[in-house]
Amino acid sequence: MKVTTDACLLGAWVSRQMQRQAQPTSLRIADVGAGTGLLSLMIHQKNPTCSIEALEIDPPTAEQARSNIAKASAEKQLSVVTTDVTNFLPAAPYDIIVSNPPFYQDDLKATAQKRNWAFHNETLSLAQLFSFIAENLHSRGYFFLLVPARREKEVEELIRSAELTLIEKIKVRTAAQHPAHRLLLAGQRKKTEEMQTSKRIDEKEICITNAVGTYSHEFTELLKDYYLGL
Repeated sequence: MKVTTDACLLGAWVSRQMQRQAQPTSLRIADVGAGTGLLSLMIHQKNPTCSIEALEIDPPTAEQARSNIAKASAEKQLSVVTTDVTNFLPAAPYDIIVSNPPFYQDDLKATAQKRNWAFHNETLSLAQLFSFIAENLHSRGYFFLLVPARREKEVEELIRSAELTLIEKIKVRTAAQHPAHRLLLAGQRKKTEEMQTSKRIDEKEICITNAVGTYSHEFTELLKDYYLGL
């Protein structure tokens, strides 16, 4: 699968969030639907002592992830598990769960089955993803997701149903004049009612390009350590 701008944005954002929280160095991280390992490798670049399990259902794709991880000399911290996460039982809860899940629903399907797995929720629905998060996230852990903006209400309802809570939402626009097409979401386990009412969701926006069509300052600041041309 091609590397997408949205996926790169998610990886850079998660890495920055982790550094801002000054988390311990021994975090356990799950990359759900890891593909060829892009998110895992981006997170590892900024957080090299964390332990990351890249969970991928497609065997050839998982093998490509292993190859990419080996080329980055990151085998000690990153492991690839070829698995269907709906049946997967991790050894221990995760401190962080990150996912760029398959999210096209009721859209035209690609001819190639692997592209369907990567982009359509045939192997992992959003409801199943939130169930996995609820069952396997540490009590003090965080989740970070990239989802389509058009499914915002559905996603927020699924978060509530899974007894999770949303703490940050970033609307992603290709340019200022375009509507948001993706959402970057950060959340954690649901807190007490008192804590819930005392903290509002932090809502922001980011534009990938500026008025003249080049990468915006916000995008450049996030991706400059990953994109060679920035």
